[in-house]
Amino acid sequence: MNTESNKSKFFYGWVIVFAGALISATSIGIGWNSFGQFIKPICADLGFSRQAMSTTMTVLSLMQMVINFFWGYIFKRFSLKKMLRLAAVVFPTAYFCFSLSQKIWMFYLCAVFMGFSMPVLTTLSFAVIVSNWFHEKKGTAIGLAFMGTGIGGMIFNPVAAALIEGIGWRWAIRLLAGIMFSVINLTLYALVRIRPEEKGLLPLGEKTAVPEDPDKLEGMLFKDLIKTWRFRLVCVCVCFATTAIGCMTQCMAPHLTDSGYSAASAALMVSVNMAALAAGKMLLGIIFDKAGLKRASQLSVFCGALGLLGMILCKNPMFLPLIVIGQCLGSSFGTVAVPILAQGLFGKKDYSTNFGVMSACSSVGNALSPTINGGVYDRMGSYNPAFCGWLSLLCVAFVVFTAILPKEKKEGAEA
Repeated sequence: MNTESNKSKFFYGWVIVFAGALISATSIGIGWNSFGQFIKPICADLGFSRQAMSTTMTVLSLMQMVINFFWGYIFKRFSLKKMLRLAAVVFPTAYFCFSLSQKIWMFYLCAVFMGFSMPVLTTLSFAVIVSNWFHEKKGTAIGLAFMGTGIGGMIFNPVAAALIEGIGWRWAIRLLAGIMFSVINLTLYALVRIRPEEKGLLPLGEKTAVPEDPDKLEGMLFKDLIKTWRFRLVCVCVCFATTAIGCMTQCMAPHLTDSGYSAASAALMVSVNMAALAAGKMLLGIIFDKAGLKRASQLSVFCGALGLLGMILCKNPMFLPLIVIGQCLGSSFGTVAVPILAQGLFGKKDYSTNFGVMSACSSVGNALSPTINGGVYDRMGSYNPAFCGWLSLLCVAFVVFTAILPKEKKEGAEA
């Protein structure tokens, strides 16, 4: 192994980061962040209520929650490379099958397969892979790897809107599924390497090739950690934050058109916000590296609250920038903050299990908000009452994070 190669050559870990961004851009960016463009045309064509159609994303999130919760068990027993390759086929195929659906249960069935495969393809696997490659600048690397979700949303929201108008929602999905399949598989096979040893390298920040002794790693096993109030409170706050902040992405397009904006203006606003989300993930990762767990988490939750306030007041265009701020640093919380908090607070000893459970709590939020938002809209004719409820949850999360998170980065931990 060439222990000097990290210094003398371009570090291949940044190629891994680029690959993660590209895969997340064409999977989450299309399959999740652009789904809002399809809600109204599908409901108009097939006669579904918004709550029923929004429940598609709830089903996806519930399946994602299951995978997240059992990730520690799965990761220890199956090859990560083989799981990635399987997910790279299942996810775009299931998305393509949306275009063949006639009944609402067909959309839910597709969402089941998407939910099982999406976290394996993106957040869970690349949190592990990036951690393998980066022992320094981990927050920055994770932020960059997941900024692809925002870039994908920025690119594919207007593309989806234009395709729906031009060729209908079914062919729009088919074309996007083809793009997704091609890009994900080409990137995965050509660029992704699970560990730096596969390229004869060391993780960034390591100077010797001495493997870590699992028995000497800092932190607690999950079976002991779950008994602590700190872990439980962090999981609850992660659930609150992702539930509240995540509703902005799914509701933005229909909420803006309901508020008097044209479909083109709403699509442009969504695209701008996806660009902000991409930049925010990179920026939030850097903030975690520089400012520590507490300040970065407080800032992200506070910006999420500003975003919700902007959604409530969006009929006045002067409040639209608040939504951009919320998407920039608030919506970045789930993908960037959770893996950093999992290791920064609770160590490396049982990282895959601890991170998986925290991600499952994040998925609970993603599962709850689409159905609740759709139900509130169907009954009250507006998303605003739901936004007010989510805003109160963010206030609770901010107070708890302020009380329990350390002021500085944990000594010896990789934030």
